[in-house]
Amino acid sequence: MASLGTAFLRKVAPGLRRSVLLPVSRLPLPFAHAPNAFAGAARWGSIFRPPELNQNLDLSHLVTQSTWTKEELDRIKETHHQAKDFVERVAYFTVQACRLGFDIGSLYKVKVRTATMTEQDWLRRIIFLETVAGVPGMVAGMLRHMTSLRLMRRDHGWIHSLLAEAENERMHLLIALTLRQPGPFFRMAVIGGQAIFLTWYSIAYMVCPRYCHRFAGYLEEEAVHTYTRLLEEIDAGRLPMFENMKAPKMARVYYNLPRDAMLRDVFECIRADESAHRDTNHQFGSMKADDPNTMVEHLRKGHFSHQNAYSGIVVTVHKLQDQTLEQQLSFDIVAQATSPGRG
Repeated sequence: MASLGTAFLRKVAPGLRRSVLLPVSRLPLPFAHAPNAFAGAARWGSIFRPPELNQNLDLSHLVTQSTWTKEELDRIKETHHQAKDFVERVAYFTVQACRLGFDIGSLYKVKVRTATMTEQDWLRRIIFLETVAGVPGMVAGMLRHMTSLRLMRRDHGWIHSLLAEAENERMHLLIALTLRQPGPFFRMAVIGGQAIFLTWYSIAYMVCPRYCHRFAGYLEEEAVHTYTRLLEEIDAGRLPMFENMKAPKMARVYYNLPRDAMLRDVFECIRADESAHRDTNHQFGSMKADDPNTMVEHLRKGHFSHQNAYSGIVVTVHKLQDQTLEQQLSFDIVAQATSPGRG
């Protein structure tokens, strides 16, 4: 009889553990990986339960490595480009309408007004928004690439900037996923939202690229506002887990942060990235489609060695080189003057 009971427990216990213990353990831990809600989801690919995220980041695979100094982070401010014509006003109101709908649907407005936004709520918001934010740069870069091929003419430096933006937004998503893995219904919502937004933005960019760059610029303005609000919530002590949590390994490597960096430092760097995207897209929105991209972007500082006199930024590079040379010469003069044995 005992052996029969033991066999029964061996057969039933795994199912009980999956159906009872895992969902319960998920509730109080906003950073826990979401369990598989369907027993056969593994056969459906990685949509419902992707493999464990590897935090060992190889920077050689990336186009960008975003590194910010303390002075640069302190200078980040919320800014707004005032709409000046019909296209810009439509772009602005489109972003405001999208944000209003998302805020109401996700109960963000209610939770912010009642001060009930938790770490779990913030992570859900960040993850969903970053899945959307990575679309404009990739779509614009791809369409400009196809235009360059089709018309057999140069792009003048836009494509690399747009692809760098898309990669940077994807890195924001991957960093957020080290904190929480969403469940299957959230993933289905992302797939549906991406299908709608990707289709609409692709058509809109083919019709009016300037509208889309203004749209992306206004969208990044909202992203800067969101991360500023998040930092204020952390500083006010309303998000203790975020306040006391160490920065994930992937984020430390990507942003070149020290080992003792905190999660707040990561959010501050992400906000700075979003401000760079804001300024870049507003810059593109003010340019003609065939104007050369002369903006020195933060995300591509490390690529100066690949530029030449036709890139539009060689003057800036030469100034930096001259400053470095002058500093080195002054150090050498001081060292010689203070070296022993001179007199």
